[in-house]
Amino acid sequence: MANFRLCLFTLPLITLTFIFQPFHVMSDEAMIINVCSKTPNPSLCQTCLHSDPKSATADVKSLATISITCGTRDADKLYTDTDNLYTYTKDPALHNLLDNCWWRFLGARDNIDSAGRMLSDKGSDAAKLAITRDAIPMITYCSDLFKKSPTVAVPKDIIDEMNVVSTDCQIILGILSNF
Repeated sequence: MANFRLCLFTLPLITLTFIFQPFHVMSDEAMIINVCSKTPNPSLCQTCLHSDPKSATADVKSLATISITCGTRDADKLYTDTDNLYTYTKDPALHNLLDNCWWRFLGARDNIDSAGRMLSDKGSDAAKLAITRDAIPMITYCSDLFKKSPTVAVPKDIIDEMNVVSTDCQIILGILSNF
């Protein structure tokens, strides 16, 4: 009789465990969707966060850290591509323009990366400052410089990468606003 009662208790418990397990996964995905909905590009935000398997079980702070990693990676690509173009271009006007930007893109990358350390050590406000005060102005400066020089043929991939990094910064700020 005791085994029968144990079965009556255990079977529903096991059933409930399997029924509610998908909701746990959905709630993590719901958090990613919710966090990304507060950013200027929810699709890019979700793509970034899903690029790290840890996002499935991450809290908001960890999601912010993942977004900073994405921003750092994209800024590194922008810097590398700009530096290569700067080094090998034969166009003196483009070379001069990139001379003003390659090191700013390096600074933006380093400042985005430092936002991760700031978040860990000093909290979200310090991380926001690293983005707003230190990273974004470097990208904005070059964006404005490129607009002021319409006769210089800046390759589309550099402009696209610069726009992605700018959007990354806004996504990071959007996620950090959840604290």
